Amino acid sequence: MTSPQYLQRLLADLGLEQAATFTAVHGGDEDAVIRLFGGDPEQSCLLPLEELRDHYDSDLILVSRSGPAVVVVENCNHQGSREEVLRPLSRHGRTASAYWNVNAVSQLSLAEDGLIASAFEMLVPEDVFGSHPEAWQPLLQGLNLEDDNLWGTGLAAVERATGARFDGAWARGPHRAVKITRVPEYLLGQGLVDSPLLRREPFTSYLADLGPSLLRPMRRHALDLALAHAGLREHPLAAAALAAAIIPADARVRLREDLTAAHDQALLRARALLIGEPEDFEPEWERPSHLVFRQAIVFGVLAQCVAARLPTPADGLPDILNSLVTAMTGEGTRVEEFWMVKHLHDAAQRAA
Repeated sequence: MTSPQYLQRLLADLGLEQAATFTAVHGGDEDAVIRLFGGDPEQSCLLPLEELRDHYDSDLILVSRSGPAVVVVENCNHQGSREEVLRPLSRHGRTASAYWNVNAVSQLSLAEDGLIASAFEMLVPEDVFGSHPEAWQPLLQGLNLEDDNLWGTGLAAVERATGARFDGAWARGPHRAVKITRVPEYLLGQGLVDSPLLRREPFTSYLADLGPSLLRPMRRHALDLALAHAGLREHPLAAAALAAAIIPADARVRLREDLTAAHDQALLRARALLIGEPEDFEPEWERPSHLVFRQAIVFGVLAQCVAARLPTPADGLPDILNSLVTAMTGEGTRVEEFWMVKHLHDAAQRAA
């Protein structure tokens, strides 16, 4: 295995320490790997690895072989971190990828036999998901995910998982450059496709005719879940916001101001509560401050909904699901249902 320190220096030399994705497929076929990334192997040309930094704004991958593995390197793209690419690749052999971007968002993924076995954010290694979350553990023995060579450590883990070596000989070797197109997203990814929610209403109806016409009822569904999760279903401001389309314009202006004030006040209360709470309060989402924080988010979203009806009432709710995400923390039926609605809503938007 190449040392994380060496790999971190290599990334700096290549200009890839700010953003990159390295994907390796043990025993894979180069042409098959290129096709699964959305490229045409007949349209490849040779490009030195150090020149990839000059193509940060293009959908380009560099493909090479390192030992028993096919390696794909991307600059600012993250195709190799996506389930839609990793799962098909893993049917050709164990697949691992390390991804990071300029905002320090990252992911270390291990896929086997058509499934994401284990994946986690490298800055939060305890938050693991996948069909076998523990699958990374034996491969991470002796590696430190808390030092200054974090991305190099991720590459070292990819080496261990696939047999690839990101050494000088590999870096100087031939690399095929291929333009790619984005691989379409799954309608429902791993962990959702077998959900029992899909066997009951309204989800059966959503799936039966998934398209733009369902965006409005899905947004209302998501908002109802958020109101219940934040304990605001019976709040008079919430009731007024839901009826905003039928009240006079000047009343809508005042209602938006009241909702914005409620958001600001709840946010201040949440921060004050958080200061007085024990740091070891577990689980995090059951802190009293978290309930008030959720209420602040929902008040803000309701203000957004009312604002969308100014100066004249709009037809239906605006796109609020991304704004509600931070309010839907924790566990339970409402949270699971919200995330299913969001996944289906995103798919319906793509079909628009």
